[in-house]
Amino acid sequence: MGVGNETPSAPDVMSGLLDRIADRRPLHEALTDGRVRLDWSTYRDRAAALAGALRERGVRPGDRVAVHLPKSVDSFVAAHAVVRLGAVMVPVDWFAPPAYVGEVIGDAEPVAIVSAAGEERLREITGASPGPVVVDPHTEGSPASPADIDPASPAYIVYTSGSTGRPKGIVHTHSSALAYARKAVATYGINSADRLVNIAPLHFDQSTFELWAAPLAGAAVVVVPDGVLRFPASVSDLVAGEKATVWYSVPFAITQLVTRGAVDDRDLTSLRWVLFGGESFPPASLAAAQRALPHARFSNVYGPAEVNQCTFHHLDQLSYGDDQPIDPDTGPADSVVPIGRPWADTEALLVDAADQVIDGAGDGELLVSSDTMMEGYWRRPELTAASIGTRSDTGTRRWYRTGDLVRRRDDGTLVFLGRTDHQTKLRGYRIELEAIESVVAESPEVAACAVLVERGRDDRLVALVAPTLDEEARASLLGLLRRRLPSYAVPAEILGVESLPRSGVGKVDRTAAAALLAEIRGEAGHTVAAPKPVG
Repeated sequence: MGVGNETPSAPDVMSGLLDRIADRRPLHEALTDGRVRLDWSTYRDRAAALAGALRERGVRPGDRVAVHLPKSVDSFVAAHAVVRLGAVMVPVDWFAPPAYVGEVIGDAEPVAIVSAAGEERLREITGASPGPVVVDPHTEGSPASPADIDPASPAYIVYTSGSTGRPKGIVHTHSSALAYARKAVATYGINSADRLVNIAPLHFDQSTFELWAAPLAGAAVVVVPDGVLRFPASVSDLVAGEKATVWYSVPFAITQLVTRGAVDDRDLTSLRWVLFGGESFPPASLAAAQRALPHARFSNVYGPAEVNQCTFHHLDQLSYGDDQPIDPDTGPADSVVPIGRPWADTEALLVDAADQVIDGAGDGELLVSSDTMMEGYWRRPELTAASIGTRSDTGTRRWYRTGDLVRRRDDGTLVFLGRTDHQTKLRGYRIELEAIESVVAESPEVAACAVLVERGRDDRLVALVAPTLDEEARASLLGLLRRRLPSYAVPAEILGVESLPRSGVGKVDRTAAAALLAEIRGEAGHTVAAPKPVG
């Protein structure tokens, strides 16, 4: 039974999202981490009590409130407590270095911080005096009723590292957040019988799927605590024990699950859908995941945090397209997983380097127009103006420039090629590093890769691959690259490493990979860096 059958109307704001489902299904399980379990009534009551405590400490609608907690039942309750008041939720990475946390808090200027870290530690992080009020997540006040606010009001700000290294805050409204939740519920058929696995921490935009879509549909959320997430066998044990039905994460987490998660010893037949996004999924690894979880449907989910999700591609029967079945053992010979087509009420444009619209098949930068789009960047009007605007050839529609290069096939399917800010020029040639990485990833021997530009007396491309390859595998990979790429885009060296550094959400960290290569080299006269944008 879909959410449309749960109630005749959908909410306009998220402040009353928990009340809406708690009134209808008060004793239905809503949230668990495998130890603590909350039904919808208790979930709502805890959020109302924490919201009351925040209100008693001066928080008002429109104020920013940081949530600085490890991934847990408490973090979900805190997020809903903040939006219940009509305040703006700012999730902060619990594991981030103090300097980065301080930058985020300094930029957002929250009036309060919900944290288990303690006031003293947060003062050390922020250097603020007197600074924001620190509230323990279990603090209770007089229960607060849902705020009556404008749907266009900001609901949350998620921070991402900008190209300059300075964090930038992406502001989503109640309207854009609920537009995303409604589309997710409809696209993946989420209903009150579902149990969604929460892999992503709150500061990563993938978590909005479980935060907002789950209560909209009345689906339960199974939070995978950070300690459990470190051990894939523990993750599979939790997912099996909780009979989870829908999984959404970056590809790395799925690969860890199927290669190190003892899946042969678990009953994971309850998983009906596996969603992945955030980076490319190496085809051979994807094929292995589909074999390991044959009962689940797989879908590639695409969308920058600025627009939440905007396209999807369902993979059925180990196929990357109607006419491109893949080898179930090794993956495709020369294919990538498409990002698909725009979902409901969303339009996509491709433009060339001169900003002219590309009709039909072709390669260009992707522009997106959707009601899931952010309001803008927090206190960065110049960045907002450069990223969002109207076009004379499309009337009053607002478009977000994704900075992503995509290919539109003859059938309209979109394929991700790389980032405009991951372009580089080498000996006069324009090179897409992610396009090279997608070819490297086709090798069944490669679990992860990062292609970098090594600057020196002779600038060149170096491919870091994990794990280390033997000579035969290295030669095979080099042959693949030479067959698939122009000579100027073939890395001069393939360097094997035990593993590549990853961000807190499991994506390959390109900046840290560059530092790793520089450390391996240890030579004067060489510098390694992520590429600069080129015109």
